[in-house]
Amino acid sequence: MKKIIAGLMIASAMLTFGCSGRNADFGTVDMKKVEAEAVVVKDTKEDVTKKMQDLKASMDKDMEGKSAEEQKKVAEDYAARAQLIQSEAQNKLKASLDTALSQVAKEKGLGAILIKDAVPQGGTDVTKEVIEKMK
Repeated sequence: MKKIIAGLMIASAMLTFGCSGRNADFGTVDMKKVEAEAVVVKDTKEDVTKKMQDLKASMDKDMEGKSAEEQKKVAEDYAARAQLIQSEAQNKLKASLDTALSQVAKEKGLGAILIKDAVPQGGTDVTKEVIEKMK
């Protein structure tokens, strides 16, 4: 009797919540292609390069005429600034990618978008759409 009740409860739950569970369709994205072709990635890399060059020039100027210990403190300060620049750039790119992936998944009705290198076969390639949506 308990088995019958348990079976009916499972059947009822499947009918109530749907038998298929999550959407089985998934997309794939080629991250190497995204990195090579997305305008926001190129712009961010150029921006970081310029900021790092400016930072190095400023650090070199600040180090002139200082003792070794003072130069060490200046270098540590500028290293922290460089790390902040890189971190902000990474956060910007991650936010852009996350937004693009979310939009593409919603538009295409995909349950997930996976990195193409991790998927041996199957899935819908959405790389082009992700590149277009990245801002």
